[in-house]
Amino acid sequence: MSNNLGDYLRALRGKESLRSVSDRIGGRLSHSYISDLEKGLSRRGTPIKPTPEALKALSEAYDVSYEKLMMMAGYIDKSANDDVKQTANSKSDKIETIAAHIDDDVTDEQMDEILNYIDFIKHKHSKKD
Repeated sequence: MSNNLGDYLRALRGKESLRSVSDRIGGRLSHSYISDLEKGLSRRGTPIKPTPEALKALSEAYDVSYEKLMMMAGYIDKSANDDVKQTANSKSDKIETIAAHIDDDVTDEQMDEILNYIDFIKHKHSKKD
């Protein structure tokens, strides 16, 4: 498993506890297994690759694309997907990335600043068009 997948899973989880994620998916994955996946290593220190079933459970838990997780884990060759599909997913992937960086520590004032910046960027680019 690439470290990118582990980092991505950790970002998606945010401040939520590992036990909470495990509970939300009906215990299909233990909290310790989810932790191992985020680290990319088993408790024995050997590289770990999630099963497709584990990726399916995590895609449901985090409401993210199962296909993306399968690609990140190396089950699906990125080049095998057509360009149209990748373009369609790229915007949603960016939205997921932005959302993963906003957690419970963001104050109302910071959230307002983020939203104002988004509006600024949208208006800045709409004036150029």
